[in-house]
Amino acid sequence: MDVNTILIVGAGKGGRKLLELFYNQSDWRIVAVVDKKDDTQGLRLARQLNIPIAHDYKPFLEQKIDLIFNVTKSEEVQHDLIRLKGEHTEVVGGKTARFFWELREERIRNAGEGRFAGATPEQFVVGNDPRMLELEEMIRKVAPTDSPVLIFGETGTGKEMVARALHQLSLVADKPFVAINCTALPFNLFESEFFGHKKGAFTGAASDKLGLVEQADGGTLFLDEIGDLPLEMQVKLLRFLQSGEFRPVGSTEPRRVKVRILAATNRDLERAIAEERFRSDLFYRLSVFTLHLPALRERRGDIPLYAYQFLKQSMVRINKRVESISSAAMGALTAYDWPGNLRELQGVIDRAVILASHRQIDLEHLPFPMRGEAEQDDTLLSLAEARRQMLEVFERRMLKRYLDQAGQNVSKAAELAGMPRRTFYRLMQKLDIKKNKSVS
Repeated sequence: MDVNTILIVGAGKGGRKLLELFYNQSDWRIVAVVDKKDDTQGLRLARQLNIPIAHDYKPFLEQKIDLIFNVTKSEEVQHDLIRLKGEHTEVVGGKTARFFWELREERIRNAGEGRFAGATPEQFVVGNDPRMLELEEMIRKVAPTDSPVLIFGETGTGKEMVARALHQLSLVADKPFVAINCTALPFNLFESEFFGHKKGAFTGAASDKLGLVEQADGGTLFLDEIGDLPLEMQVKLLRFLQSGEFRPVGSTEPRRVKVRILAATNRDLERAIAEERFRSDLFYRLSVFTLHLPALRERRGDIPLYAYQFLKQSMVRINKRVESISSAAMGALTAYDWPGNLRELQGVIDRAVILASHRQIDLEHLPFPMRGEAEQDDTLLSLAEARRQMLEVFERRMLKRYLDQAGQNVSKAAELAGMPRRTFYRLMQKLDIKKNKSVS
């Protein structure tokens, strides 16, 4: 593949937007970002993305450059670039350069031109890590088939996003996409929710109900957290997958549907099979094609891109203009291990946008555990603020300890803590503490 080269001259708002637009394109390479100033939006982002920066553009004109963006608003710079450029180099400035970064805004609003057309920004986050680019290619290849796909990944890595992308790129993209969270289905209502029921089938069945399987007829059925499905339910699901037939509760008439099956889990299913917690025949039925999503901590180089993408979304949702992330804050985000992966990062960016007083996210707007010792070197906290932050750290540690001792049972954990369940749960929400599903 031929790679085109770009030089960005001017690293303010326009330069940063061009950087965000072209950094994610495999057929373009940004040679450098140039600005006379030492600290601008574009230069900060370029440093985070390991793209060369400079104060003078002239040395770069001696090498092959396909496209030069001049976003300095200086006619003198524009004339100088046109005079010094190579024969086959194009210089773009003024309204034409603005068109390119407005195109980027349109792409964010419309689901991103290229890659997964039709997905919203919340659904689609890829980045530039080689494993994610390989995953994207695998998605493109398997999506148009009717093969079942099993998606592995930690909580928050974007498994449902991948499932929706598979549906959007499939031959049934105009048909229903029905997502089922297997952990949310009550055991005694599994058949009724999954397959539907007839009026009078049981107490409370006042009318016929269409099951989730039938709602997905002709389209895609996504079984999220399939590893948490109890064995008895696994048997009923397997029977349906083998034949495509089912009976609503209270009915003697079999029904048939045609659906594409996608499933996802954060569990080690092979271990669950060895421990007889998951059926091997169901596993083989679902795992015809598998996809593995790497954890965010394994692709730290993409964190700046994800952070800025979530920042754009947060500004729209929260209706607040916060345009950049300081170097110190970005350093803390990149160093953090992200047990909640992309979902946690998105929540942190939302929180920071709410707290930000100006147009930049600073270190002080991040949760205290992420800040490390860097903040203490630069900022002298008031006694009240230091006390509040230390109390938050203490509460977080104690609540997690109580949950671990109680086997992730909130009611038991509240008893151990000596407080009402409602108070304990509110503290969990305040501190953004989630139950650890891997503890059985």
